[in-house]
Amino acid sequence: MKVEEAKLRPPKATELLCSNLVNTKFEDLSEDNVRIFKDRLLDMTGCIFGGAVVPEDQFFVQKLIEWGGREEAPLFARSGKLPLPNAAMANCITARANDYGNMFFHIKNDKIASHAGETLIPMGLTMAAAQPTSGKQFITNNIAAEDVTARILYTLPVRWPTDMLMVSSAAAALASRYYGLDEVQTKAALSYAALNSTDPANSYFDYCQDFKYHNGAGAQMGIIACELAKGGWRGLEDPFYGHWGLISMQLAKKDGSELPDLYDAAFDDVGKVYYTEGSFKRGPGGIPTSSAANCGKGIRKKIEEYYGKFDPSQIKQFHLYRSTSIPHNYYSNPFTLRNHINALFSFQFAACCAMLNGNVSIAYVQTPAIQADPYLIPLTEGSTMDTFEAEGGAKLMKMVVEMKDGNVFEDIEDYASSMHAYPTREFLISKFWDQFNTFDKLPKSRGEKIIELADRIDNLDDMREYTDLLVL
Repeated sequence: MKVEEAKLRPPKATELLCSNLVNTKFEDLSEDNVRIFKDRLLDMTGCIFGGAVVPEDQFFVQKLIEWGGREEAPLFARSGKLPLPNAAMANCITARANDYGNMFFHIKNDKIASHAGETLIPMGLTMAAAQPTSGKQFITNNIAAEDVTARILYTLPVRWPTDMLMVSSAAAALASRYYGLDEVQTKAALSYAALNSTDPANSYFDYCQDFKYHNGAGAQMGIIACELAKGGWRGLEDPFYGHWGLISMQLAKKDGSELPDLYDAAFDDVGKVYYTEGSFKRGPGGIPTSSAANCGKGIRKKIEEYYGKFDPSQIKQFHLYRSTSIPHNYYSNPFTLRNHINALFSFQFAACCAMLNGNVSIAYVQTPAIQADPYLIPLTEGSTMDTFEAEGGAKLMKMVVEMKDGNVFEDIEDYASSMHAYPTREFLISKFWDQFNTFDKLPKSRGEKIIELADRIDNLDDMREYTDLLVL
């Protein structure tokens, strides 16, 4: 699809995105689009199983089951069916529960923090379980929806946490393809999703579970928005860049600009290139904890090499440092709540957990496990978090451990490369098995079949061959 040479003033750019969303075919996607998506599908499927073990979330899914309704779509990692919007909500909350999914849009050499795929993949699985959908359609629907979201985010000079305001729009873009909406209906659906978006950014800082409810609410809103558009409700002239549009409001708050500087650049290759997420979390609790966890692993290895074993009772205290180029945020706050949600968003917890266990897995971040560990709480609560100056403004994480015998061990890890290095196939499969085995309610043969099908999902005639594997 060729973009006009003239500048795409609103609403033309948004209409171009809607047209491309509606008309994208599997053949338009690149080999990398498909390859990366297959890895992400396996990754998020593992997160569905891992998320189902979180004790604090069980009541909410149970309440949805009690409310009941028409049985349209399955609950993954559970049994039973619910109305489509509620099933999608439950499945997305489950997938996000440990904040362990893949994220970060990779667009035009930028890596933009994003949380769209953590909604779109479980939501897409839910919708594909409710109606006949081929593997190629499933892949295309997800990637086309991500591309719309990535391009809009790319226009912004300050992209986080606006990415979270875009989740309901991403969900509406995905649902529009399952509903078979035309371009006008799609723009109407995006209007209602944009107008009813939520931003859970403060949830992280205050350790509030809204960060994962947001993924479920976004999926639910995306489906409802498509129902409104299908029913004939009119939408906005431009839900993103028009009068008081979602992005226009962000610009007005920032500097009063009419359009973002990157507005035209965001649409210059629509239909030729499809931008998606492509970074993977190494441990529960968000991608920034990767470097802190690596420090913990590095320290453990050094202690084992020196003493011939690792004895946590001989650790006196540890200190964690972020270079001054890494701004203070919720990850830098002290670990004080002794629970799952605090563990997910704590540099100190990630470093200590990795040091004590050799890694940070979902089994270790659950509240009962945290409170049962005799060393984790006293060491983490007794640790310090400070800053240091790194040469050349490098972004680094440093951990210093004092032993009771006076020895001191230190480890330094790169902050950025820890987040974005593409994982090996072995890592992805190991991550899947860790979560599948912790869930521990399905036979190993089921897990093996999931891994096999995820790698050839584009060959499936009906996605229910895959989604049927995800239920009890």
